[in-house]
Parts: sequence; C-alpha cells; structure tokens
Amino acid sequence: MQRNPSYLTLNRHGTFYFRIVIPQHLRSILSGRREVRRTLKTDSLTLARRRARQYAARYQAAFDRVTNVIERDDLGFSEDDYTELLDLMPDFSSPPSADKPVEPILSNDEIEARQRRREVERLLTGAYGRPIPSEQESLAQQLLELSRPYMPTELRAVLPKLRDEVVLRKLNPGKPADIALEAPELLPKHDIAMADWTLYQVWQHQLARDRADTSSKGGQANHGGTYEERERRARVMTVLTQHKPVMQLSKHHWQDAYDAARKMKSGAMASIAPTPTPIDELLTDDPEQRTGHERASALITSMKQIQEHARFLDLTTVRAGDLIIKPIAKRVTPRSRDGVPFSEKDIEAIFSGFIYQGPVSTERTKAYPFWFWLPLIGYFTGARTNEIAQLDTADVKVVDGHPCFDFCADEQHAFEAKRIKTGEARLVPIHPRLIELGFLEYVANQRQGNQKKLFGDGLTYLRSRENETVHNKEGWAKAAGKFFNEKPKGYLVSIGVHLPNDGKSLYSFRHTLETNLRNARRDGRPVDQSIIDAITGHAPETIASKYYDGGATVEHRLAALLHLPVPAAVMRLVNYQRDFVDRFGDTLTRSIAAHRKKHARTI
Repeated sequence: MQRNPSYLTLNRHGTFYFRIVIPQHLRSILSGRREVRRTLKTDSLTLARRRARQYAARYQAAFDRVTNVIERDDLGFSEDDYTELLDLMPDFSSPPSADKPVEPILSNDEIEARQRRREVERLLTGAYGRPIPSEQESLAQQLLELSRPYMPTELRAVLPKLRDEVVLRKLNPGKPADIALEAPELLPKHDIAMADWTLYQVWQHQLARDRADTSSKGGQANHGGTYEERERRARVMTVLTQHKPVMQLSKHHWQDAYDAARKMKSGAMASIAPTPTPIDELLTDDPEQRTGHERASALITSMKQIQEHARFLDLTTVRAGDLIIKPIAKRVTPRSRDGVPFSEKDIEAIFSGFIYQGPVSTERTKAYPFWFWLPLIGYFTGARTNEIAQLDTADVKVVDGHPCFDFCADEQHAFEAKRIKTGEARLVPIHPRLIELGFLEYVANQRQGNQKKLFGDGLTYLRSRENETVHNKEGWAKAAGKFFNEKPKGYLVSIGVHLPNDGKSLYSFRHTLETNLRNARRDGRPVDQSIIDAITGHAPETIASKYYDGGATVEHRLAALLHLPVPAAVMRLVNYQRDFVDRFGDTLTRSIAAHRKKHARTI
C-alpha cells in the first residue's frame, strides 16, 4: 500500500489537510509561527495528493526565495525589505471568519508613523516586532521627533547617528539640557570647508581627484577636451550659475543654468573672482551669434559631470535626470556650414611664420615635426587634417614609379584605427616640391627609428568621449587642430590668419587646393574635374563615373598637381633640415625624445 506523504494528514471527520513546517530561520519574521496548516476540502485521497503536491511546491519555493534574500542581506531588514519578504511568502492567513473583527484600514500618515516606529524598534531592540523596553521609551520618542525631517526610507542610516548624538549630549554636562537638537545640524552631510564652493571649485576638486587616482583611466580622457578647454567650461558654468555656491543652487537654478547654456554667445570670455563676468555678457538671443551646437553640447555634458561630482560631495541633491535637458539641434549657419580657402596673402603669411622663417618664438617650449609638414602636405594634397595626421610610415609608397600618399583606413577594430570617409581611400602623388624639401628623407628617418606613425612625434590618438570602444573619427587630428587653430596661441591665430568665426582653419587647405585647380581649369589648363575629385576623394557625380570609369591614373593626378601655384614663401624654403631642424635644435630633440618615451608607437 502506498504511504501518504508527510505533509498530508487526515482529521477525524475524514477531511484531508495540508501541513508543512516553517524553517527555523524564517519563524522570526513570521511572528514565531511554526507551521502552515490548510484544509484541502476533500475526502478523496487522489485529489488530496494532487492539491497537497501543489501546495508543497508553492511553499517550498517561497521559503527558498526568502532564504536567498536573507543570505544576501548582511545589514538586516529595512521596512521595504520586510514588505518585500512578506510579498514573497504565500498567504498564511485562514479564510476570514464572520465573527472575527476586520482590521481597520490605515491612512497614509498612520502607515508612515508605523514605519517610523518599526525602525526605532529595530534600532533599540535589534529586530522588528520586539516591544521597546519602558526605560527606553523616552529615547524612542526623542528619536522619532529628531528624525521627522527625514523620509522613512532614510531612517535606517540616520537613526544610529541621531542616537549617538543624543547620548553624547546627555553625557556632556557642559551643554544645557534644554537646548533642542535639530537633526539637519547634527548630521551635516558635506564638508564644512566646501560650503561656499562654486562649480569652479568643484571642478578643481574633481580634477585633483582624477589625477591622484592612478589606478584607473581618469582625467582628461574621461571628461573630454584639453585642460584649457575644461577649465574654460568650468568658468562658464560658474557664470551660468551666477557665481552662487553650489549648496544654494535649487532645482530651478540648475534648470536656468542648463537653459542658459543653449544661448551661449560665440567667443564670449568668462571670468570668475575677483572680477566675475555677469551672466548677461555670455548670452545672446541671436542664433547667428551663438556658439556651435557641438561646443554647446560639450558644455552641457561637462556640466552634468560636475553636477554629479557635486552630488558625490553632498553639495546638492539635484540630479541632471530631474531636469529638462533637451538635445541641442544641429545648427547650420553660414559660419558653421562652409569653410573658406586661404587667400594668397594668407598662404604667404603661413609659410613665412616662425615655423618656417625668422626667429623662433620664445613662447614655445616644445617643437614637433608635424608643425613643418602638415601645412605643406595640406597645401599640396588637399587632404583632411585627420587623414594627414594619422598617416603611417607604411602609407608612403612608390606606385607606377611615383612616390605617393596612400590615404587608407585600418580595419574597424584595429588599435587606434585610421579612418577615411566611405569610398574616399585614394593614392595622391607626392608633389616634387615636397620631395625637394626633404620629405622622403624624413620618412626614411622615421622608418629607421622603427616609428609606426609618420607624425607620431607630437600627435596622440584621442579616444571618443562617448564610448571608449568606439573609434574617434578625428582621433589623430585633435592635437594638430589645437596647435594650429585654437586661440589665443594657435599658430594661425598668432600670425593673424585666423580670426573667430572666419571659417579658416587647417582644413582650409582642402578648399584652397580645390579652388586653385579649378582656377587652373578656368585658365584653360587641362585639369578635369574628375581628376580633382580623385585627388580630394570626392565621389563621382555621374553613373558612368561611378560604375564604368576606371579612374584617373597616378600620372593624371600628378600632372594636375603640377598646375598648383607654388607660393613664393615655399619657394624660399631650402629644406626640412635647415629651415626647421637646425632652427629649433635642442628644443626639437628633447620634445621628440620625451614624446616617444610617453607615447611610444613603434613597429
């Protein structure tokens, strides 16, 4: 005869019951209950076994889930934890009886008061549900009163500190006993020394912390931009928050600052104490005068990072997620849409500046080869700044008897991969004037030194600020662009070629080549547009050109490049060794050695 399972019992009336013992470690949270007993409402053994098996599986699964929660919690239960555990447990109650009074429905205030009382009970007795001893009731009431400014969910962390403070006050006879304690003053969350900090001081603290943490990839790469750019943003943020201490910034103040960041005036200078800039001087309602969408977006991103660091320092409780910060729409203006070519006067000034001729600038404590070569290659190839900056020594090769630049991309997931716009990889012959200036000898020296990058001495790869696994399409151009384009010390700025919002930059060499070759064609010289497109990498416009034309040969491209006018200042140059290496001397040697030690890129 088959034996009934242990959880199946039969009463004297012939009705089957389900019975299961509650594990010992779970009884304390269930008011000491030892077992669960429920009627199966049947006298059929077959049906009783089926129902009992369902109950057994249900209760055992619930016991396991609650046990897992308890084992993961080393600090005990909060009110929320207790509620969650009861939700996990099956309903142990018996069906309501008609003669049993119904428990009254509690209001929200009564529920909150019960939660607060339970947290005090837990603090003073060590467990929920235990009555507070009469001798501690006075302390319990005092804790309830002091903790009133806090939410019930915060009491678990706050109450122990309040208790310690109350006890210390009682033990200190030097303080009047009738002075009322105020919880917010007892428990300042922030460092008192930071009470008057503006966003600029918060940024300085974040910067110092990043630099001190040598165990992670902190610092500039995590926050985007150079030190100068980040420092400028910190000053702008301080002005946007009207130089107020961070602790005084309400949610509305933060919202106003983010809204104001969308109206930043292009080229506006922000200063802080002792001569703070008024916020009105930074803002404009004219879209044409506002800073570009990329710079405005970078400012907002930096502000979010500083706000988060201020939250870490307990200087604010406002999160960026609590505010309405919409993405900034891309702005297309005549200033941002089109670059402009360099004029003949600009070209003469560029190749007559301190890099190429005259006394060496005393403000420069470093010197790198890319200073000399990037403008020259840009003028004679029309290549983008990043295409030149990312060149490997292996990308200079001889094709059909002619030395050429091979502007090509690396595989997608390669380390510090080179990037080229889709379909724009190309061979561009090296202009004879570059060869005369000693470019091939420079390439040979780089190869002899086992250098992977052609201009790696001075240039580094800047990873994408959004995602370290994503390649930055301008990864190698950032340092070059900063040296040539950024004010106040950028080379093009210092020689008077580039002014704010004039559309000129190192990229203007691309416009210059296109203009010069088109002018040559207009003058009747044989420079077909398809050859110009092959040099610059622009896609053919017609179906025949796209799918049937084999493309211009290296000889065709070289012939077109020979129609470029060679500037008088370039003609005055002798070679790289005399016009750059000898002039910069030890400064160049030390700079290259220091850079290779810090950023080695060898084959």
